[in-house]
Amino acid sequence: MFGKIKNYKIILFKDNDLNIREFHISRTIIASILSIFSILSITIFFIYSTEIKQTFSFYEILRHKNNNSELENIIISQEQKIVELLDEINSLKKRDENLRSLLKLPSIDDDIRKLGTGGSDSIQSFNDLNYLLPNEIDLDEYKEDLSFIERSINLEKISYKEIEKKLNEKLTYYLHYPAIYPVFLEDARRSSRYGYRSDPFTKKRRFHEGDDFSGKIGVPIIATANGVVKTSRRNGSFGEYIEIDHGYGFVTVYGHLSKRLVKRGEKVERGQVIGNLGNTGRSTAPHLHYEVQYKKKHKNPSKYYYNLNL
Repeated sequence: MFGKIKNYKIILFKDNDLNIREFHISRTIIASILSIFSILSITIFFIYSTEIKQTFSFYEILRHKNNNSELENIIISQEQKIVELLDEINSLKKRDENLRSLLKLPSIDDDIRKLGTGGSDSIQSFNDLNYLLPNEIDLDEYKEDLSFIERSINLEKISYKEIEKKLNEKLTYYLHYPAIYPVFLEDARRSSRYGYRSDPFTKKRRFHEGDDFSGKIGVPIIATANGVVKTSRRNGSFGEYIEIDHGYGFVTVYGHLSKRLVKRGEKVERGQVIGNLGNTGRSTAPHLHYEVQYKKKHKNPSKYYYNLNL
């Protein structure tokens, strides 16, 4: 039996070379080398472990971004819906202010509208999630828009309750209050306004007691409030002419019609077609002459256009 081998032999030789070199290495030296290598490996690992971890985290984030591309597409599609909702909020604001003006209610300050009222606090910040999304989508911006929409809706609910209460208190009065245009604006345009102007016949400066709306012959003319037809006849320079008594001191006048569709004493409602635009009487082109009178005094019709169909 051979004794226990305590040393190792390393033999080195080259191709096509007969020279051989031998090295004897003890187990103690080998153990020392392995110990030094282990210590160096552990030291290097601790030095670079943070960088390694960050590298793996970076690739993990990239993987999540690629996986979340579908989520990105959903968010982008929802963005358009948010824009549409914000447009609707702006439209509601205009209608609200229109109605408040008609009902003589105080306007809501823009600063209050921006602040809104109420709203959910359950939507948390998404700053810690934005890094997962491609193309730098800002989730917090969406959160702010949604929060604004929610507050605005709450504000409109409160405002419309106030409007509804005011309407119920004086509903009959407001139904008889001239509050819309006498034509559909897609059919005719306002060509001359209330006030001084050059007379189209004499060319002299003269006060015009109403608004003119130009359009094609036959365009529908509508009653601007509930009332009773006071006059429906041909009336000199006004041509085919209708006058409606709305009560509460209000009277409206419609001149230069091509056709009258209501008779004296007939009840009419706001929005009802009462005639057609024409070129009768003292007129240079097809148009409607429209007047608003309150307690037998002419008023600027512009102050009575609330465009309730906004």
